[in-house]
Amino acid sequence: MKKYNFFIILVIFLLLLSLSISSGIAQPVRFRQIDKNKDGVIDKHEWRMERQKEIRQRSRVNTWWEKRADTNNDGIVDSNELNAWNKLIKERLDLNNDGIIDAKERRLCWRHARSRVNTALEKKYDKNKDGWLEPEEVKELLRDRYILIKTEGKAKVDSAIEAEYDENEDGIIDPKEAKNINEDIQS
Repeated sequence: MKKYNFFIILVIFLLLLSLSISSGIAQPVRFRQIDKNKDGVIDKHEWRMERQKEIRQRSRVNTWWEKRADTNNDGIVDSNELNAWNKLIKERLDLNNDGIIDAKERRLCWRHARSRVNTALEKKYDKNKDGWLEPEEVKELLRDRYILIKTEGKAKVDSAIEAEYDENEDGIIDPKEAKNINEDIQS
C-alpha cells in the first residue's frame, strides 16, 4: 500500500511539474532569453541567432596570439586574419617546424611582425610615431632593458613584449631571465 501511495504522489508531482513548465512558470532564464518571440518554443531561427551570438562572444580577442593576429583591431580574429596568422606561423614563427609554438618561438615573434604600441615605454621607442613597433625598435627596447637589468639587477615588466621574458610571471625580469633577452637580441 505504501508503494502505491508513493507512486501516486510521484505521478501527481510529475504532472504538476510538466504543467508548470509548459505554462512558462518554471522555464529557465536561459530558455526565456533565447525564445525571442515568447511563444514557449525555440525555433530554428532563434537557435541560429543564439549560436551566432555565442560564436561572436567566443571569437573575441583574449590570448597573446589573438592580439597579434587581430590586425584591424576590431576585437575579433576573422577568417582572413586567421589564415594570415596560420601562414605566418608556418613560415616564420614555428622555427623548428614541430607544429608547436614553444616559449622561445613565442618570444621571438617580434622579429617577424610589428607590435602595437600599448604602453608609455613602448611609445618611447616608436621612432616614426606610427603606433607600431618595428622589429628594430623592439630590439632597441630589449637591448636597453637588458642593460638596465645588468646595472640595476632587475627591471619591472612594463610591456607585453617584456612579459614574454618573465618566466616566473612575478612582474620582474631578473638576471637569470635576462639571459633570454641577451640571447634573442644577439641572434
